Amino acid sequence: MVRSMTGFGRGVTTTENYQLTVEIRSVNHRFLEIYTKFPKEWSEVEMGTKKLLSQYVHRGKLDVTVNLKSIGNDAETFQINWPLIESYKKAKNQLIEVLPIEEKWTMDEIFSLENALIYEKQEILPEELQRSIENAVIEAATHLIEMREKEGQQLKQTLLQYKDEMMLQVEFIRSHSQTAVEKYREKLIDRIKQFASGELVEERILAEVAIFAERVDISEELDRLSSHFRQLEGTLEESNSIGRKLDFLLQEMHREINTIGSKNQSSEVSVAVVQAKTILEKMREQVQNIE
Repeated sequence: MVRSMTGFGRGVTTTENYQLTVEIRSVNHRFLEIYTKFPKEWSEVEMGTKKLLSQYVHRGKLDVTVNLKSIGNDAETFQINWPLIESYKKAKNQLIEVLPIEEKWTMDEIFSLENALIYEKQEILPEELQRSIENAVIEAATHLIEMREKEGQQLKQTLLQYKDEMMLQVEFIRSHSQTAVEKYREKLIDRIKQFASGELVEERILAEVAIFAERVDISEELDRLSSHFRQLEGTLEESNSIGRKLDFLLQEMHREINTIGSKNQSSEVSVAVVQAKTILEKMREQVQNIE
């Protein structure tokens, strides 16, 4: 199935104490590049996430973000740093003995001390964290692929439409491929008759026309183009990553069209060659979006 390389997916794992959300955004890229934004202490889980995603996606640039939100009553607490406060009290009492100043303690003064309150967050066990992230990543990747496949089907229809348009141009070129030879033969007859006559004229004309026909013959190029069209249709039905293969096929088509253009001696065919190149360029732009 044809897949686009652009898409978005979100996955959520919810427990009694927290909600973990994973979001994946993907855009076009020649290879597979996965960028993650995880907390530093989750480095091992981060590596596992990249490995897991590589099983679902083969090409594209992926930006993966994770957000952890506490929802339990006991998930986050504050503890008083008693040793710090006792040390502060002792230092202040020593100061008062030297400078007899009567001063009352205030809550603002106490809590303005650095680390007077210790923020404690309930730790998630590594096994639980791994399982939660895997579930969220799989859900996000599934939604991402669904979007990529939906856009991929639109790309497929667009490519098939362009392919049909290009085939019309190729058929036009095929039907007019002999016109140049006939025109050359008629022109040659008129020229040679001015200077010679008899059987030698006919033999010379046949020889010259044969050489010209061989030089401008495009039957092989047309046959290869027909083969490429069939390969294109077959590739669009494959289930694996096909973007690079399609790009290669279009390069081959472009080469054949260029060769036809260089051999062409007909103004009508020249127009068809330009049209074919224009369609090919549109196809290549679309293929750049395919995984």
